[in-house]
Amino acid sequence: MKYNNKVTMKIKKAIGLAVLPAILSASVFTFTSCEDYLTITPTNYIVEEEFWQDKNDLSNALFGCYKSMTEKDFLNRVIYWGEMRSDNCDRALELGSSADETNIMNANILPTYKIYDWTPMYKTINYCNKVIKHGDEVVNVDESFSEENWKPMYAEAVALRALCYFYLVRSFGEIPYITDDINNNSQQLSYPQRTQLVVLDSIISDLESIKPMAMTEYGNVVANRGRITKKAVYALLADVYLWRASYLQGNCHPFVNRLKNEYAPNPSVINSDDNVISEHSASADYKKCIDNCDTVILMCYNELEKTIKRKYSNVVTTKPELADLLAQHEPSTELGTLVFGSGNAFNKIFGKGNSDESIFEIQFDGRTYGNDMTTEIFWNLKDSKAAKLTAPKNLFEDVSANPNSEVPSAVFTKTDYRRWESLNRLDEDGQTEYNYTKLSKTSYTQTSAGKSLLTDNTLQRNSGTLKFNHDYDFRSTGNNDANFIVYRLSEVFLMKAEALSQIATSEADLMNAFTYVKEVFKRSNPYAYSKANTAAASDSLKTSLFMSQQKMEHLVMAERQREFLCEGKRWFDLVRYAQRRGDTKDMLTLLVRKYSGNQKAIQAKLADIQSLFSPVYDNELKANYLLYQNGVWKTSSTTGRTDNRK
Repeated sequence: MKYNNKVTMKIKKAIGLAVLPAILSASVFTFTSCEDYLTITPTNYIVEEEFWQDKNDLSNALFGCYKSMTEKDFLNRVIYWGEMRSDNCDRALELGSSADETNIMNANILPTYKIYDWTPMYKTINYCNKVIKHGDEVVNVDESFSEENWKPMYAEAVALRALCYFYLVRSFGEIPYITDDINNNSQQLSYPQRTQLVVLDSIISDLESIKPMAMTEYGNVVANRGRITKKAVYALLADVYLWRASYLQGNCHPFVNRLKNEYAPNPSVINSDDNVISEHSASADYKKCIDNCDTVILMCYNELEKTIKRKYSNVVTTKPELADLLAQHEPSTELGTLVFGSGNAFNKIFGKGNSDESIFEIQFDGRTYGNDMTTEIFWNLKDSKAAKLTAPKNLFEDVSANPNSEVPSAVFTKTDYRRWESLNRLDEDGQTEYNYTKLSKTSYTQTSAGKSLLTDNTLQRNSGTLKFNHDYDFRSTGNNDANFIVYRLSEVFLMKAEALSQIATSEADLMNAFTYVKEVFKRSNPYAYSKANTAAASDSLKTSLFMSQQKMEHLVMAERQREFLCEGKRWFDLVRYAQRRGDTKDMLTLLVRKYSGNQKAIQAKLADIQSLFSPVYDNELKANYLLYQNGVWKTSSTTGRTDNRK
């Protein structure tokens, strides 16, 4: 049976901080397929006071948390906040971008832009808070539902809430941190912002508390990738520790003026624990990041060994190696041993989804819940053209850059599969555009003519034809089932490498960091490491050229850009990089590469590290007097409440 006890819970609309939507739709699913996971058919309506009666009601509400993350307004913020301002994005030639979006990419930002409305995030947070609040009630009234049954569900709700807060704090810097559930109009929604450090501390505390409770697995692939597991909790924790470590290392405190009452509208909203003093240290947090990454990696090793034992018990084999964890194809047997190969990893990671590498991804079935956000932002499937955001030509046209450059002049080199897995090149009316199609393709295969490996992905300028063979298929407008990946194993590799680069005290530490970067790079550049490649010395990564903390950090940044292109991560990477240094100077060196002109103007606009964080949406300031505006984006007394009025 696919569905059980389908329910829609009617909740009165709340007002204030973020006008929270009135309806929570949810259902119980068996997670046997994406369709089971997503299809919702409400059959009755009951008010919330009568809702929390048994475990099915609680499951309904929990899956409502997941469902809310599939909605357009939620996911487009994940993408826009994490990509649009970065060096990955330019506007489409046909002006698919709105005036607001074009202005944002040019650092001309106003608090009136709708994209800064954080309501969708707080909507999901409110759903999570409801589950967290009412779980114990259900334990008390449903004899078939025990405390042990409740704990893993509690862990899911806490982790999803933590993920939402992590998106918010990386985007806005200082945000309200709400653990109450909001029910009706009578509740006064006046919540002050908390400092970045307080929010990060709260997220970490919550995640640390639920680690023992989270499920290891749910019994099938879709649930294991589409719901929060222990692996997902550890991956998220590693990410938050990495961010807090960078914040502490830079010691810049972008919003320090707020603590002097220069921004807060009322001194009474300054909480006693909102200060710039931390009991934690950057080095300790980097080590915590590494520990959590190691836990995820160990889990993946154990899973792979179980698979090998189950499927190849008669084959004598050695323990899987690090590179085997990134392999996406079934191993083959040769001479009594297992041989792994990454093959075309793209097809399993992005084409099919829920790959072996996946840790947590937002699920779409393509019909009831189609991933229309990615097509509206990157590639218009209906019209086969760019939607709103494209790749800056001057960073993606050239592939002559050496991968061993500390700051490469271009993103991809000539042997990198990911150039054409992520992009399509379009020439119209004498203009060239590189369009993001990574999340729109179901499959992609590319080789050099007559060869099994891609040797050179450059273009022949005289004819405009490609030097390699490539075949690909797009999703259809009526069946866009592209999952949105939040975490996958390659990111865990690179988080560990980044943390190692910051606390390395020996060449061995840097070598360890390099190993993790190399494995990610090598998977997408097999010809760079092929014995048949006469230029292997320049196409592959060279350990000796990255034996310093700064060079290793730059290598990680470059590889993260290549690996996670248009996955909603690059702007956050740049902000973390700037916070670690305490200023925007080095970060701007990377960012302004995408601008063909006007670089000095961009550098001037983003000179203050506070400018890297988004403004509070104007309507929120009007609804909640306890909020204050990021002073960099103050435009008037109505949109930029930064004074000391009582």
